[in-house]
Amino acid sequence: MLSVVYNTFTPIFLIVGAVMLVGRWVALDARVFSRAIIYLFTPALVLNSIATTELSAGEMGRVVLATIGCGLVMACLAWGVARLMGFSRHFTGTFLATAVIMNGLNFGIPFIRFAFGEHAYDRAVLFNVGQVFMVYTLGIYVISRGTGSVRESLKNVFTIPLPYAFTLGMMLNLLGWELPLPIGRAVGTLAEATVPCALVILGLQLSHARLAGQWRPLWTIAAVRFIGGAAIAMLLTLLTGLGGLTQQVFIVQYSMPVGVSSGVLAVEFGGDGEFAAAAVMFTTLISVVPLSILLAVV
Repeated sequence: MLSVVYNTFTPIFLIVGAVMLVGRWVALDARVFSRAIIYLFTPALVLNSIATTELSAGEMGRVVLATIGCGLVMACLAWGVARLMGFSRHFTGTFLATAVIMNGLNFGIPFIRFAFGEHAYDRAVLFNVGQVFMVYTLGIYVISRGTGSVRESLKNVFTIPLPYAFTLGMMLNLLGWELPLPIGRAVGTLAEATVPCALVILGLQLSHARLAGQWRPLWTIAAVRFIGGAAIAMLLTLLTGLGGLTQQVFIVQYSMPVGVSSGVLAVEFGGDGEFAAAAVMFTTLISVVPLSILLAVV
């Protein structure tokens, strides 16, 4: 487990630390990076991953279905918890996003590769496709609802390119077609920029993160994310018939700490960016304990 911590946490925090250091002397706008991820890098990642995966259509469908189901159940759970805790409408939108969005990309994929080997990689990527789809549909909606109407929230969902990239990738995969070489290379290059850009945003957010005074909601989101996430993932894999390695990868992936994208969306759509950044930092720092226990169980 010390190797997991070293090989996974160290590169992330080296990049984040470098961004925080540079940010002291150079004015970096997190919103510019967040828009690049939403409108360029993530759609390219989804299109490239879906179009080129070698997993069967049936398994892809079950993983994506289970991921969407987990997101909906987690949103309901987080909403109930937020009501019990007496959170404001504005804060509840961000709280729901931090519950639904986990760090399956820049933390989860290397963690899965180390824990289960290279043969688990395609499953981890496919999980992130379903997760990214949830992030940029349900995630945008719940954050936007904190400051806008239902109509405005739905408009935000349908004006981003992610759903269209997902649909195109599925068509290419099922038909066995490939993008023209120049377009394919352009899409692949944009996809590779997603994780570095996300880490730059994380560094910018953490440079302003404040844990003091937020311990009650932070411990609450940690419990929802780790305990609730593992329980919901176990239930949905049983209901959708996922088993073996796919089930193990799915449960561990859905129990990751709060994802950087929650802060990206909070910055872009008027949520509580300060809490999102604090939740990312706090759950990442304590994640070694719940993830170690989970690996021993699955």
